[in-house]
Amino acid sequence: MKRFLTLSIALLSFAIASANAEVIGVVDFDKVVDNYSKVKTVSDEISDKYAEIQRYSLDKEREYKKLSTPLERKNFEESTARELSKKQDAYLRLKEKKEAEIDTAIKNAIKQVAISNKIDTVVEKSVIFFGGVDITDKVVKALNSPSAK
Repeated sequence: MKRFLTLSIALLSFAIASANAEVIGVVDFDKVVDNYSKVKTVSDEISDKYAEIQRYSLDKEREYKKLSTPLERKNFEESTARELSKKQDAYLRLKEKKEAEIDTAIKNAIKQVAISNKIDTVVEKSVIFFGGVDITDKVVKALNSPSAK
């Protein structure tokens, strides 16, 4: 009888521990970024803004070569430097804003998928050697769904 009671307590403890076991999800962040359709759009937008700055610089360089006096060149350099600085600042703000939007969208999708799949914790796939529930494809699907756009 004592053995039965001990065995019952051990089994009950195991059942309770199993019921309270935390479910860990894993996400391949690089794969999510590579397959998130909005990333391409944002990347193109950022590249276009950078190309605009490059064109501006080339145009100003051509204009500079046409100037003849040192005073004209000095004034031109100063005004061009101010304008270029404004354009570069705007570019950096745009880039940071868009990257933050992408990051937020991905984190929200991971959270949504984790909640709907009753996953307690989600980590980057590269930090797990074995185990975990891979939710990468579900996250990509959630991000690219029409309701996410």
